[in-house]
Amino acid sequence: MEKKFLSLSLLSLLFVFSGITYSQEQIPTDVFGSPPLIGTVKISPSGEKIAMYATLQNGDSAILVRDLTKSESPLRPIATSDNKALKLLSFSWFNDDIILASAWMASDYYKTKLDNTRLLKINVDGTGFEPLFRKRHFKDLPWQPPQQTGIIDWLEDDDDHILVSVRVSNMRSPDVVKVNVKKNTIKIIKKGVAGTSGWMTDEYGEVRIGYTYDRNRSAGTIIFKDHGSTKWRTIWKYTTLSKDSVSVLGFGEDPNKVWFEAYEGDRIAVFSADISKQNFEPELVYSHPERDVETRLRYKEGSKDPIGISFRDENYHMITWDKEEAEFEKNIYELFPDQDVYFGTTSKDENRYIIFVENSSTPGSFYLGDKKLGTLDLVAHSYPALANSVLPPKEAITYKARDGLEIEAFLTLPEGKEKNLPTLIFPHGGPIAADGEKGFDYWTSFFANRGYAVVQMNFRGSTGYGFDFMKAGLGQWGGQMQEDVEDATKWAIEEGIADPERICIVGGSYGGYAALMGAATSNLYQCSVSFAGVSDLLYLLDESRRYGGEETLRIMLGDKSRAELRETSPVNLADQIEIPVLLVQGDDDSRVLLKHGQSMRDALEEAGVEHIYIEQEDSDHFLTLKRNRLEFFKETEKFLEKYIGS
Repeated sequence: MEKKFLSLSLLSLLFVFSGITYSQEQIPTDVFGSPPLIGTVKISPSGEKIAMYATLQNGDSAILVRDLTKSESPLRPIATSDNKALKLLSFSWFNDDIILASAWMASDYYKTKLDNTRLLKINVDGTGFEPLFRKRHFKDLPWQPPQQTGIIDWLEDDDDHILVSVRVSNMRSPDVVKVNVKKNTIKIIKKGVAGTSGWMTDEYGEVRIGYTYDRNRSAGTIIFKDHGSTKWRTIWKYTTLSKDSVSVLGFGEDPNKVWFEAYEGDRIAVFSADISKQNFEPELVYSHPERDVETRLRYKEGSKDPIGISFRDENYHMITWDKEEAEFEKNIYELFPDQDVYFGTTSKDENRYIIFVENSSTPGSFYLGDKKLGTLDLVAHSYPALANSVLPPKEAITYKARDGLEIEAFLTLPEGKEKNLPTLIFPHGGPIAADGEKGFDYWTSFFANRGYAVVQMNFRGSTGYGFDFMKAGLGQWGGQMQEDVEDATKWAIEEGIADPERICIVGGSYGGYAALMGAATSNLYQCSVSFAGVSDLLYLLDESRRYGGEETLRIMLGDKSRAELRETSPVNLADQIEIPVLLVQGDDDSRVLLKHGQSMRDALEEAGVEHIYIEQEDSDHFLTLKRNRLEFFKETEKFLEKYIGS
């Protein structure tokens, strides 16, 4: 396959926004502190148009479209947002004339904040956009339901409709409604059942799976309906964060065959089964000896059976069962031997396709391929200003925690430097999540470009390493999880990487909690940076009662008394902190509420701790707004330079 660059000339408009590229040693903070210029590229069903999610120079987000059949056709914005009241999140083509976009906003609700999502119907001709759901659709409810973006089936053989899981008939459980996208009309095809939290359809568009959840018991069930039947029965029972957890991935051509995730020994694996049988026997489809197989099914046009899963093997290639598709993917991987390839959308005939290519030292680029022509054309760089830059890569390492548990971590070193470096200890959020070696990480790339070594560790409780490893983190907030972070710091010192007099602990969300706890409980750090960090575990727990999730959070925090939770809350340990702290909190954060930042600020002031507190206006949990992200990076850069120096 020939790889032709810029043959579509799509970059002409984009570089109006992007400015110049940089090759000097220190790249301007604005480059890293701005969201990617292009975050998504998708091809239309006909293959004749492309759409892009872009961040404009003024910080607004936009969906841009270009007609590929017209050589001189420019990119046109068809929807824009200032990301204050409403933030554009993602989009998909419904047909060549309509795009459906997801938007998000946080709203105040009884002294807390709730996520609200909306589906927007956007006219590709640029004549405007409107909410897909209207007030009249919720006439039987006291107010509009907060979540309205749960598309569960695109009904590929239906040109007019989609299926959405949304509360319409009652506020307690979602219905499944058939939405006429062109006419903005809806019809309930499955009424919500008390206790049911979600639904899934088979490959024929029939609602076949339901999920129930009992908050009081932290337990759930998966219910199933035989093809063409009206009777439902329970096929699985599970408890939260337990080894009996099951997740249905999807159906196949046989309407009774499902693929699902469940534990095989200590690891999550993929199984299939004919669940129409009362005593069905699961068949192991795919497992990995060292990693959890957390994945999704992949399909292609014309086939109702999955062609593979999105899980990546040791070469970072997807697991593909369809021979024709596997050969196509192999050819693409060979074009980019040192990069990670992500396959995006395709035209309905699967001739034209989008891929995204990146690695940990180069930001991603989008390509448009044409199978018939055998061409692959560069569409856009996600960070055009970094297009000519090769940044330091991540390296996977392992170290042993003090109790002998082996922990995987990732080390990023500034170019040409290896020893006695100012170092950032960078625990991830979640905490039931994980960092990885693959993909471009703008945080670590920025810090390494400034001369810092960065250590990211997947402490116990992180995902991907099996049930026992995940379970080992339950109840260990401020305990063994924190010790794992400290042991990574000791490893970096013992290896001669970190200068022991120039180490700062940095993190966001749970990582922000770990950064504050590190400041309060360890003498290894010279400063601490917390973005959206949890500061008060009791407040976190009490607030969870308002909107659900209390029992799950209790499992995560462990069987701790309120006194014990106080003792592992940074807000109550401020008088133990003897290093400077940078504390940044957004006032529009619905995950870690503003009070966490304000209470920690007050505690630091009362204890006389040197600190900087920044409360960001309109800032959410993810630094969505360009101005917020840029402010955080600039303030962090100044803070680190002052206290550990690059």
